[in-house]
Amino acid sequence: MELGSKVHSLHSRLILDEARSPVARFRMLSPGINGNTRLRDEAQVVGDGGCLACGNCVDQCPVVKREKGRVFIQNQRTSMALETVVQEECRRCYRCVNACPQVSKQLKETVQAHRRVEKIVHLLAAFCIVSLAATGITYSHYGEVLPRLEGGLLKYGHRLIGIVSIVVPYLYYRFDVSHFRRTLKKAFNWQQDDVSWFKKVYRHVVKGERDEKLSRREFNPGQKIWYLFIMSVFPVLYLSGWAAILTSMFGSEISYLQAKMFHLVFALSFDLMLFTHIYIKFLREWIKNTVQLYRNYRTTKSFVFRS
Repeated sequence: MELGSKVHSLHSRLILDEARSPVARFRMLSPGINGNTRLRDEAQVVGDGGCLACGNCVDQCPVVKREKGRVFIQNQRTSMALETVVQEECRRCYRCVNACPQVSKQLKETVQAHRRVEKIVHLLAAFCIVSLAATGITYSHYGEVLPRLEGGLLKYGHRLIGIVSIVVPYLYYRFDVSHFRRTLKKAFNWQQDDVSWFKKVYRHVVKGERDEKLSRREFNPGQKIWYLFIMSVFPVLYLSGWAAILTSMFGSEISYLQAKMFHLVFALSFDLMLFTHIYIKFLREWIKNTVQLYRNYRTTKSFVFRS
């Protein structure tokens, strides 16, 4: 019984680490609808084998939500249809599994715990990166005119966050080594499909070709560049920052200005990449949704999207 449980758990982890909608397979891994919950009449419903086509997983999927005009016929709102439609665009958010009434509570708890460390580390990293950019930009532009207390808080807060940011990768490795290795492997794994992706981006952005949609799958080339950029530039920022601190204390004014300028140049490139990442990840979708909502309201006088 214990061996079977371990095999079941391993199978679940393998499914969850694939960039593919897992709800259909998790539904089949579940023990099924209990006999006490079945309807007892001439039109008896048995949920052990087939999907109920309730559409909960379809409604929760962020990939489907991104395309406001997509319509599923009611009897095609199944977990298998979702898996077919989403394919490699899956974001591994697992909302589909949590929304499915046929997936057991035990498996839902397994899903919620699977990426918990990864998400916490990502949140800590995002906080450190944004905070470093905000405090660094503010102090470099207004540090000399701010009151002494506020200026000191910015300066030492920037340094403290920089120290904390170095600990974040260690926490990732220490508490979730499998996903740490997975991230490194995916970031450094470049294939021919990635070259084709860049060509599509060029045609999409420069030539204005909108017929073919750009893939936003997990670890697409743009995301890989972001990870590689962080891993290469962040150590330079850390070392140049300490160089500026040490030269300000023990070095000449010229050496301090050189170290500070070196640090600011790389900080500027980092801030530009951060803004690009935030724009593509969040702002672009918000702007598109706002424009679609406005156009829909002008046509229908309603805030409900129509196909």
